[in-house]
Amino acid sequence: MQIKDARIYISAGAPGTRHVVNSRDTMEKVPPGLSGLFTHSLGFRGQRPEDVIEYKDDTPRPTYNSTLRLVTDGDLDAYSSFGGGFHRDDLEWEAKKFKADIAPMLIGVDAFDREYIWQRLWYTQRFFYTGRGLVDQIDNMLWDLASRYTKQPIYKLLGGCRDKVPAYRNIGGATIDELVADAVKAKEQGYKGAKDHSYRGVQGNIELATELRAALGDDFLLMHDAVEHYTYSEAVKVGRALEKLNYAWIEEPLQDYDFMGLKKLCETLDLPVLALEWIGAIGGQPFNTSGFLALQATDIARQRGVGITGQIKQAQLCESFGVEVHGGHHHVILAIENDPYYECVGVGPLPADAKPTFQGTSHLEDGYLRIACGDKPVAEPDWDKIEKNALAVI
Repeated sequence: MQIKDARIYISAGAPGTRHVVNSRDTMEKVPPGLSGLFTHSLGFRGQRPEDVIEYKDDTPRPTYNSTLRLVTDGDLDAYSSFGGGFHRDDLEWEAKKFKADIAPMLIGVDAFDREYIWQRLWYTQRFFYTGRGLVDQIDNMLWDLASRYTKQPIYKLLGGCRDKVPAYRNIGGATIDELVADAVKAKEQGYKGAKDHSYRGVQGNIELATELRAALGDDFLLMHDAVEHYTYSEAVKVGRALEKLNYAWIEEPLQDYDFMGLKKLCETLDLPVLALEWIGAIGGQPFNTSGFLALQATDIARQRGVGITGQIKQAQLCESFGVEVHGGHHHVILAIENDPYYECVGVGPLPADAKPTFQGTSHLEDGYLRIACGDKPVAEPDWDKIEKNALAVI
């Protein structure tokens, strides 16, 4: 199925308003302020009313969307949303840049040669400064196309390993009491575990962990995500406390760039250390993982492979070292053995009236991530209608 053309359709969106607020508050020194490190203020106190900075324009204004379509010589095409905003002209020029820089690398290539395309776009990141987003988008589009073509869910195309995985969710709150209450709610909702993102420093986080375990019992999964706000010695103190409280792991205790600190921490703690979230997010995965594995500088690798293809590469690389990964695409998680839990984001129970297609619908059931598959066909876009109604076709 050869890619014959790339087209971007610019269409009118619903009128929108503009609103900017510093909802993430600010960066402050990690309590009690002795380490010199900075962290996110919302991780140890709520946003104070006097700190809110807000700009708002309630005047409805036109918005525009763009859709990328990779046209093939078969009956099906690859497609995805490409952009959106208040300025049609900007979207048109973004489309033209894609047509000039990227489309020539795709046209004439078999749409099922995903590895070839992935490799080519991987190197394009460096020479065209595209960032990882482009590789993610194109690779996921091509996997979606393969799924629609074969009438199989992606995790089955990847090999299929299991049909469910335990799910946990992140908890929130401005105080320890609020965090504990939210964790209790998560357990009542059927989740198998909960993870905090608390930046209260050593004593504050040990207090939180102790309260969480007391409230939730010994059979509930607990994880602590420090998001790089400890020094090595602080991470050891917290890690030792979490070991006694039967935590599943400590996540991002140090900066990902601190190879030697992470290596030493992994050697010191019995508690598994999870790393590579930030360094992976900026485009180095799956290959950045190899150095951490070789140095034994992580016990669990955050899944940040670029595209579904990259995630499979990272998972299999880790598997060869006996290391787990965590945080992958739903279909990747069910296609591999070494991603033990699903961090629930934006997935809920399957609606009673749901009619899943053969591609599958991700949902939660009895505290597990599952993908429900049916025999309903996928509704394909009406490209003639889309082209006719488009404000511009690039």
